[in-house]
Amino acid sequence: MGRLLIILFICFININGFGQLKCGTDEYNRPFIRQYPEKYDKIEKDIQNYLRNPKVKSDGTYVIPVVFHIVYNHWKENLNDSVIIQQLNVLNDRFNLRNADTILLTDTLQNWKGNFKITFELAHLDPDGYPTTGITRTYTNVGEFSYWSNPVKKASQGKAGWPNDRYLNIWVCDLYDGLMGYAQFPGGEDWSDGVVIDWQSVGDRVYPWTYSIYDKWAKGHVLVHEIGHWLNLKHPWGNYGPCGDDHIPETGLQDGPIYPSAECPDTLFSTCDTPERIFVKHYMDYVGADCMCTFTKNQVVRGIASMETYRQDLLNNYVPKPNVTGFENTMVRPTYTKGRVVIEFPKYEGKLEIMVFDMIGRLVYKTTTTHPFIDFKLNMGNGSYLIDIIKDERRVFQEKIIINSASPYGANFLNN
Repeated sequence: MGRLLIILFICFININGFGQLKCGTDEYNRPFIRQYPEKYDKIEKDIQNYLRNPKVKSDGTYVIPVVFHIVYNHWKENLNDSVIIQQLNVLNDRFNLRNADTILLTDTLQNWKGNFKITFELAHLDPDGYPTTGITRTYTNVGEFSYWSNPVKKASQGKAGWPNDRYLNIWVCDLYDGLMGYAQFPGGEDWSDGVVIDWQSVGDRVYPWTYSIYDKWAKGHVLVHEIGHWLNLKHPWGNYGPCGDDHIPETGLQDGPIYPSAECPDTLFSTCDTPERIFVKHYMDYVGADCMCTFTKNQVVRGIASMETYRQDLLNNYVPKPNVTGFENTMVRPTYTKGRVVIEFPKYEGKLEIMVFDMIGRLVYKTTTTHPFIDFKLNMGNGSYLIDIIKDERRVFQEKIIINSASPYGANFLNN
């Protein structure tokens, strides 16, 4: 009986202490690092060598094609394209320092914010060269996924990844018991390279389907954190913490995660053998979406070094999207309407697809046209909606409209 109580106590500690773990990257990568220590030592030496003599791109910008593999068991997990677009916007804002919440940083910390200048693009060609939206959808009979053996990345249970020398693979699925995501450091096998995130963390806000325990980590920041790992950034307490080395001097020697319960201080002191002041408000800790607001300068430098040494094929194989222009002058009116909408298009050839989404990402209307204008009625409740215009499987125009029964505009069709 006593032994059973000890076992139960240990399990309780794991659930309540380790159970706060939102990122499984360290646990996922640890067996590989222990099995091939020389390989990972060489990776680190190559990064350090690059940092001593960096080869900076002339324009300092990078483009990374991504593919989102949505693996769902329940229809709610099969997220709409608009939610994926919202998530992509979060990535591009955060990796290009376009987010306004850097105002959280004090004057001193403002000096440490870094800009990756990475643009993430939905892939426009699949591995066989055919057009794609950059989003795949696969039904699975698996209810929840673990990081052990990567089942979500296997065709038998999930979706096999696309070649990692051409795409950043991002798997979206239901992860088990509070695990929000995990990433593979450079050095792992090609077939499993990429990032896995829980479906409830995807997007740019807290949605009706977001479990309350995840509210503080949602709003798209989980993927920002995991792509940081994919770029070989560590947690600030190191792979084997506490007080491990993350190779980033300004984050400080840290004894473990900082959670939202700390209430987002500017800095804290660690309790390591040599206590240090630690930087709190960066993406590689657990401080929550309302506190994490930047990568630090040396995180950016290290991430770029990782790309330039171990993601070179991905950078070199990039194929730019063909320019689709001419839709900038598309007219949508009225944008404040009882329901009727008229859209006028610039001159074009082929077919356009019109898709209307509500503000939680659900497709509520869809039609196509080959004409210079379209006139339709949306029988929707009051609220805001997004109209997407799709040409050759690419969004070429987007407009927000508001439906309100009190609007004096857009009451009837012309032919009523």
